[in-house]
Order: sequence, then structure tokens, then C-alpha cells
Amino acid sequence: MRASRCCLAVLLLAVAPALHAAETGSISGYVRADDGTALAGVTVSAAGDPLPLGRSAVTREDGGFDILRLPPGEYRLTAELQGVGTAEVPVIVAVDRDTQVEVALTPQVAEEITVSAAAPVIDTRSSEVEVNFTQAVIENLPVQRDYKGLFQLSPGVSENGRLTPNAGGARMDNNFLLDGVTITNPHYGDIVPNVSGIDIAEVNLKRAGITAEFGRTGGMVVNAVTRSGTNEFQGRARVEFRPADWTSDSDLASLQNTTDRESIGAALGGPIVRDRAWFYGSASFPEVTTTDRRNNLGGVPDRVEETDEYFLKLTAQPSESIYLSGAVRTRDTDTANSGIGASTHPSVATTDTTEYLIATAIGTWNLTPRSFLEARLNRNDEDNSGVPIHDVGYRPAFNPSRPDLVGQFTTATGLIVGGATAAGQTVGANQQYNFQNFLRDEARVAFQSFQEWFGKRHDLRAGATWEEAEEELDRRANGWGLISFSTTTRLFTANYVSVQPPHTARSETQGLFVQDEINLSDRSTLMLGLLANRDVYFGEVFNASGGKDKKEIVTFDWSDQIQPRLGFTFVPDRLLGDRLFVALGRYMNTENKSLGRAASPTRIFTTRATFNEAGVLLSDVPAANTQTKTVDANLQPMYTDEITAGYARPLGDYWSAEVWGIYREVGDIFEDISRDGLGNGPFRVAQLPDAYREYTAVTLQARRAPVTDRLMGLWMDASYTWSELKGNWDIDYADSLFFNSSILHDGPGVLVGDNRDGLLRGDRTHVAKLFATIAPIESLRVGSYVRYQSGGAWERRGQPSTNVSSAYHRYLEPAGSQRMEDWLNVDLLASYHLPLGPVGLELEGRVINLFDEQVELQIDDRWVLNRPLNPADPGPSPLLSPSNNPAFGTATVLSDPRAYVVSATLTF
Repeated sequence: MRASRCCLAVLLLAVAPALHAAETGSISGYVRADDGTALAGVTVSAAGDPLPLGRSAVTREDGGFDILRLPPGEYRLTAELQGVGTAEVPVIVAVDRDTQVEVALTPQVAEEITVSAAAPVIDTRSSEVEVNFTQAVIENLPVQRDYKGLFQLSPGVSENGRLTPNAGGARMDNNFLLDGVTITNPHYGDIVPNVSGIDIAEVNLKRAGITAEFGRTGGMVVNAVTRSGTNEFQGRARVEFRPADWTSDSDLASLQNTTDRESIGAALGGPIVRDRAWFYGSASFPEVTTTDRRNNLGGVPDRVEETDEYFLKLTAQPSESIYLSGAVRTRDTDTANSGIGASTHPSVATTDTTEYLIATAIGTWNLTPRSFLEARLNRNDEDNSGVPIHDVGYRPAFNPSRPDLVGQFTTATGLIVGGATAAGQTVGANQQYNFQNFLRDEARVAFQSFQEWFGKRHDLRAGATWEEAEEELDRRANGWGLISFSTTTRLFTANYVSVQPPHTARSETQGLFVQDEINLSDRSTLMLGLLANRDVYFGEVFNASGGKDKKEIVTFDWSDQIQPRLGFTFVPDRLLGDRLFVALGRYMNTENKSLGRAASPTRIFTTRATFNEAGVLLSDVPAANTQTKTVDANLQPMYTDEITAGYARPLGDYWSAEVWGIYREVGDIFEDISRDGLGNGPFRVAQLPDAYREYTAVTLQARRAPVTDRLMGLWMDASYTWSELKGNWDIDYADSLFFNSSILHDGPGVLVGDNRDGLLRGDRTHVAKLFATIAPIESLRVGSYVRYQSGGAWERRGQPSTNVSSAYHRYLEPAGSQRMEDWLNVDLLASYHLPLGPVGLELEGRVINLFDEQVELQIDDRWVLNRPLNPADPGPSPLLSPSNNPAFGTATVLSDPRAYVVSATLTF
């Protein structure tokens, strides 16, 4: 552990922080007399540590009130009417949830009347499918302590061994938020800033029925809220260790290693001006060192990943009606010896760096007790580089006997070189130098107002968004790039990126939304919403001086992206507080902006060179599928249509049960396609009339909400999801990083009708989860996470044909014909709190994968033949011929082996 980091952590602990957030929830309800009569004119106010000055409202004629935009946490709700009395209710506010309260006001003389606590067990007005987890719950569960660890808290979302979860769509369909602002990569849909868990106060996970206010995701929305300072100086420091000696050996013979994980972090916060302004800051230093590595080729050097993360947040409430928040986060990661897989020689590794900046400014203003204005600004700046550890120069003299010396070579029968042990392995030097930077600037204004029209209560919301995103790409080949050899044609093919000017892809997006939540009665609510977007994609063209100018590629206008939302909820039993709900929505899947590069008039293209067995250059021409493309004039944006329905009911004061179903269908899918279907240019971006993707799911869920943020007694969340993800358009890392520029329709054998109809790679038929925490005494916590999931779908794949690429993309059997292993995983946690005067020490132990169930998460699906796969090939079915890939059907990634984790957290 680095000494400087230890010193910084101790310094941070010496002062130390508070735990509440800036993203908000609300409180609504009715104030009634003892006989049930509605009381108008009652002053209702909510105040607490998150908002000391509080906010107030006055009840309407029906006794109803609404208090808007409260940072989550515990509040004291006070209702007072002169001459009648005062009542006080403790209330828990959750992120993007409405806590509904019934207050009874009784005539009294001198004393207050206090009623039982109110928590958001079920939001009877919402037609969204969502779930909330507070910091107290998360920290008492054996889940990964960072942003990506939150994904597993969502029902039906499986562990897939990839960067982003599949939540009923493609990996690009999710939307990742931090304090309500987007941190999703604008081009690839990934989540890069894996924010430290020490900063997360609460998370809201939306699976379906998402309102117009939250945009156009076709998957799920993850909104993590960071901690904020309060009037009390509070702080924490946390150290966590997962030594390699406490981890079981991997069952994957092709990739052995031992991994040491450690993390140290600390935070501090408190008042700048009591009741008016506060601060919160943190620093985290996770480090992962993988040693004793072996794969199919032999020994592998250590992989070391080091991260430095710093966060500062300032909040202020200058008056009861104004709340301000500003935050800056930096996260820099360096990784040595990256990119070595099960069948990769260490010489192919890269040194990777990522520098990330998130800066946000949020201002909220209660214009009146019943209307609200909010403004947000956000900047995400992500700079990445990947540098080969082995430089072989640019286009050196080709060496046919040792192609591994002039690029990144995939071995073939008769050419087992560069330390390889079999055909189909990767040797040589990494194919390219890659410098890739992303920038997203975002602004948002939202207005909310409660109105009484025609005897109905209306929650009106409207807003506008503006976003500008860009990708700057600088890339060139190392050697001859990616080299392959055909044992049939006896030719070498090298795909490489020639020296070219950097390329900048840009996009501009505007959005307008309006929605009205209408309380038709105290038992029924109608939600009407409309979202419209305008997206403009820009590429580049060369100008007369040799430089580049920005050029518009395509515009999806307002009229192309009208997205209606409709939700209805009904309370069958008002006293019980149950909920029937249904929601309909259309979501335009155009948040991903990679089209700005993929379809640019000029772009960084790939050149394909061909050599004979003697190393003589036969051809050297740019690949048609990476050159200038056109876009069909009538191109329509993709969309997802969704239907959601369900029923939820409380079971006592804190328990609830829910059942809900989702059906999604993706339409107007577009791709870049070749002119003749044979892989020859020019390519164009066009609709694929026969492409489709469908998702169907049913979930059963039972929960017990925590009584307070301190989490006493039993807390539990149990869910089971049956689902089916099918289609013929599967966008995953196996095929493409781009959203609408994959290998599909780039040549013969990779058309949507070529065996691609079936279960998609993200399909998991059954996913069951049980989260539980028991606190038998105040100092002891015992937590568990049990997950069962079906194995992933996969199929045999072969080379499509020699004129498309050397990658294995052709489906040799219907999609999803094979299944990986099912997985039952059990994680456990035990923690004990030691009070040490004003300081508390939390000692924690976790067991990850208790039964050491190491199952397949990714499979080697390459069915390697001695002949090209071509639709015109009259030979027998490829499945009748044996595969020359000895690793076919074996796992390339397994679930993590059993490991023990210990941590200590100091708080005051």
C-alpha cells in the first residue's frame, strides 16, 4: 500500500463527513380531523438533517399537501393549525419516491401528538417499476462496494462478466446517472467512472414504465445519489483487503492467477455556515494486482491496476426556497499489462490509462409552496489511451515465416509461432496505438407545479435538455495491425490503420418533455407524458487546406422522435394502500452517438493488405466497410415500445409484495450495409426491414423496508424473474462496440436471416435473488446475497467469408442453440460495531462465492475449419466437419472463485 495514500487517508479521517444527497424525493398526504374531515389551511413543514431550514406547504380544501424536492433522509413532518393542535410525524424520504402520509390532527391544549413513522413502502401514484436502496442497506450486504456493484441490486439483472448489465435490452440501452446527471459514455453506452461506494448515499433503480422526465432508455436507469454535508461534523475512513492467499484457485486451466485487491478511502464533511452551507469531500485508492498468471501459452506477467479518485461537493440553502449544489470528481486509472486473455501471448498486452472528470452544478428554487424550478449543468470528460508494450514499428518488412514479428497474428495450422501452442491463438504485438477521448456537456431546466383544475389535483412537470457530445480518436497501426493466414487460399491478410489525422465525431441533442400526473380520485392516478428529442450527428470532411471541417451527417428531428408515455394506477383498498398499475411507452434508442464516427464522410479507416506465402504484397486497399458511408435520406430512428403491468401491496407496516411484467419490442433497426450484400462498397446506413429484438419478463418481488436509516431488526428483498430475450439483432461485445455499425450485413454469412433468429447473448431465463440482513442486536449485522441464474445462450461461430474479415461472426447454428452452466452463488457478510467513545469502529468480514461455484460467463465459440465459409460453397455442412480449435466450447471467463474479504470502517 502506498505510504502517501495512507497518510492522506489518516488526514481525511482527522476531520471527517456526513451522509446525505442532492437528488430528491417528496412527501405528500392529507391532514384530517379525528372524524376524518379534511382540514384546509394547515401549515405542514418538513425539516431534518438533510435540509435544516426545511420546506413548508399549506393544505388544500381536501386537506391534501405536497412538499417537493427534498434531499433523501429522515425528516420531521409537522402539521399545525392554530386553535386545533399540532402533530409530528417522522418521515423517511427516498430518491425519486413520494412518501405518502395520513396525519390526524387532534384538538389539544399544551402537548403535541406524535404518530408512528412513515416510510415509502409503496408509492401508490407511480406507474414506474423501481426499487430504492439506502446506504445503510447497501453497506450491510455482501455486494461490491462501488457504482457497478449497484447493478446486482436490480431484480432480473444477471451477472454477465461484462462492463455493463443486460436489463432487457442491449448493453448500450441503459442510462447511468450520478446525482441525476448522465455519466454514461456517449458513444458506447458503458459506465467508466466506477464511483467509490464511500460516496454513495442511496440508489434508485428503474426497470420499466420510466416517465418522460427520465428520458429514453430501453434498459434500466441507475441513479446513485452522493453524500452531502450536514450541520454535524461526521466522517469515515475505510480499508478493505482481499489478499490472493484468501482466494481459491481458478478452475480455468487456461488462465491461472492470483489477485490481491485492496482499497483505502476516507471522507469528511460538515457545516461551512451552520444551517446554510455544507461541504463533503473524499479520496479513494483502489488497487488490483494480479500475479502468478498463466494461460494457454504459458506464464503471463503481473497485471497492476491503480486508481486515484477525489471528490468535493458543496451544498447550500441560502433561504427556505433555494438549494444549491456543486461537485467535482476526478478518477485516474493506470493499468499495466492489460488485454491478455486465455489464448493471448503477453507480448500483445497494452499499457492503459483513463483520466475522468465529472463536474456538476445544480440549483433548485421553490417559486411558491406549490411550484418549483430546477437547473443542472454537467460536464463529463474522459481521456483514454492504450499503448502497446511491444513496438514493432509502422509497416515493417513483412515476414511470412514469423508474422508475429510484424503485427498481431492469429496462429494457423503450420504457423504455430511466437510462443503459441495451437492454432487460433494471438501472438506478436498489439495491433494499434489508440488515443480516444470523450466529452459530454449537458444542461437541463425543469419546472414542477401542483394545480387544482376541474376538481382534480395535477402534478405538472415540464423541462428542456441540451447536450453536446464528442469523441476525438487518434489511432494508428503497430506493425501491420491484425494479421491472419488462410490455410485454404494460402494468403496472409493484414487489417491495419494507416497514419491518418485524428477524427472528431460530434453530436447535439435537444429534448423537451411535459407530463401531468392527475389524481382522478384518492384511489386512482393517471400519468400522461410526452418526450420529444432532436439529434444531430456531425462527422468531418477535408477542406482545401488539408484540415477538417465539421459536417452534418444526419438529423433525427423533433417529429421523428415523439415518445408518448401513459401510466395508470388504481388503489383497490385505500386503507390497505395497494396498487394496480399499467404503463405504455415509446423510447427512441438514440442516446448512443457512435454514428458520428461510423458514418462520417471522412473517418479513421482500416486498410486491408494481402500477401502471398512468400510475403509479396498483392493488394493494399482500404476496407469498404470502414470508409466513407452515406446515410439513407429517409432513415428513421430506432425505437423500443414497452408495455408494463403489475400489482403491489403492503403486508403490514414495512413488508410489501409485487408482481410485474414487461414486454419490449425494438423497431426501425438500422445498420451500415454493403451495396451488394457481398461486403463490397460503398456502404450505407439503412433500415434493416427484417431485424428485430423482443424482451418478455415477469418478476415476483417481496421486500421489507428498513424502519430507519440505522437499519434495525430484519431487512429483506427477494425476487424471481422469468425472461426471454430473442431476436436476430444481437449487439454485444462479441460482434461490435458500435450501436449501429456492427458486422451485420457487411458481407455473406452475416445477414439477419443467416441463422441469427433465436435467443440472444444476454438471455437468462431464470434469475432469482435474495438479499437479507439480520440485526439480532444493535452492534451485530449478518447479511447475505443469494443468486441463481440460468446460463447464457451462445452458438457455434465461424468465419463469414474471406472478403469480410478474419473474425468469427457467422452463426453455424441458430442463435442461442447452446447454453452455459446455471449458477447458484452465495455471498455472506458479518459485521460488528465497536463504540469507542465519540468514534465507532465497524469490523466486517465477507465470503464471496461461498461454495466456490466457478461457472462459465464467456465461451470460446470459434468453430475453426480448413475451408472458407461462403454461401456459394458446395461443401458439406460445417458442423459435420471437426473444429481445428482445441479450445472450442471451453470457458474464457469464469465467475470469481471463493474469496474472503475483510474491512474496517472508522466513523464519528
